[in-house]
Amino acid sequence: MALAAAVTTDELYHPVLNANPAHPSGWPIRVIVSSQTEARHNRALWAPTHLISIRAPGSRLLSMIELPPERHLELYFGDTTDPDAPDAASAASIEQSFAFVDRLPKDAHLLVHCLRGIGRATALTLGILARYMPPEEAAAALHALRPEAKPNRHVVNLSDTALGLKGKLAKQALRFPAKVWKPGKA
Repeated sequence: MALAAAVTTDELYHPVLNANPAHPSGWPIRVIVSSQTEARHNRALWAPTHLISIRAPGSRLLSMIELPPERHLELYFGDTTDPDAPDAASAASIEQSFAFVDRLPKDAHLLVHCLRGIGRATALTLGILARYMPPEEAAAALHALRPEAKPNRHVVNLSDTALGLKGKLAKQALRFPAKVWKPGKA
């Protein structure tokens, strides 16, 4: 416990980018990706200023972090990879998350979670990262944030399309899960 108390919020949310001129307020990408359970259990330690919660339609969000609605984006879609499934993510969800991130202040600490923190949250975070860096760098950054990531292919494809990356982000997502991240072949 003493170790946890010694860790500052800035150390937990070490910026992926130290400077981010592409973001409207220069947000340097301070993000944690987790499961719903991890988010609940670590809410006091992590103390996020902003939250993106992804959950399946009809599911409940149990005792989550209390933030005003303008700081908490709730997205409702399942972990399906079938774009025709009734609970599949939509392009509107991706655009909504990008708009939310565009409004983050420079000092924001963003927590992105889904039920397990493996598929939907990592896929959305990969898309967010790819807005500010090349797809391969975004994938390496995601691996550093959440090594057990297995990004939901459908959510990644939606982000890839929204960003006009012509399959480059989707190709990087195929490299997950990976115990050790190795640079891609040129």
